[in-house]
Amino acid sequence: MNKLGELFFGRHLVGGLSVKAGQAFFIVMCCLAIAAPAQEPAVIPLASEPHHHLALHNAYVNVYQVEVAPHDSVLLHRHDADAISIMLSNSTVTVRAPGKPDVHQKLVDGQLRLQARGYVHSTSIDGDTTYRNVTVELLLPQQSARNLCAAVIAALPLNCPGAQAQSPAATHIDQPQFETSQTYITLIRVLPHQSVELGDPGHPELIVALDAVATAGGKGPENSLRRGDIVWLEAAKPSQVFKNDGDKEARLISFALKPLSATE
Repeated sequence: MNKLGELFFGRHLVGGLSVKAGQAFFIVMCCLAIAAPAQEPAVIPLASEPHHHLALHNAYVNVYQVEVAPHDSVLLHRHDADAISIMLSNSTVTVRAPGKPDVHQKLVDGQLRLQARGYVHSTSIDGDTTYRNVTVELLLPQQSARNLCAAVIAALPLNCPGAQAQSPAATHIDQPQFETSQTYITLIRVLPHQSVELGDPGHPELIVALDAVATAGGKGPENSLRRGDIVWLEAAKPSQVFKNDGDKEARLISFALKPLSATE
């Protein structure tokens, strides 16, 4: 056998390849597999994320009620409008955004956060408690955003007005949280066994209950609101009374919205 034959046939063949050639092929394929970047999951719109359940839609807002079991995850999704997230639980999470390091966060009940238009992320629930929030999409373009008494945008300073002396006859305490040129957000703390009348003829208003309250409008029956329930108050319609029958403060979040006629 000539030298070429010895080189070609002088090794055991495995599936048409020599043992050494097969080993080399295996090593090359492994290296390619390691070098290949992991494929990113598809980005879906917020409305398609299965943990977000639409509770209200109109020309001003989409309101989603969100509930995620411990150790489950909110899928990678995109915010196509500025949104305010209102926490209804204490939760430890990991937030992942493509191309950025993971961020571990401890979120607290009642915390407000801005999720800006264009933001893409997923959220993993790390703790042993159910993650709950209400996400309010603001469908009109928002401008001139600034924090008031809450760090809704973490990178911006607070602009909290000085506290005013509470009247002995006060039924509730208002604390401004955040504003844009289109939206004004207030935390309303209804004192024990007191009530507050909400609704304004000049603008629509969204109310999000952080605690259980009762509400009644006009001559209608009294309804019970649970944590996370919402009430839409149309402009120029009768106001509603929100009643706290408990022994502790009951918290409401108010979104006062500039009417469409004023934004056109």
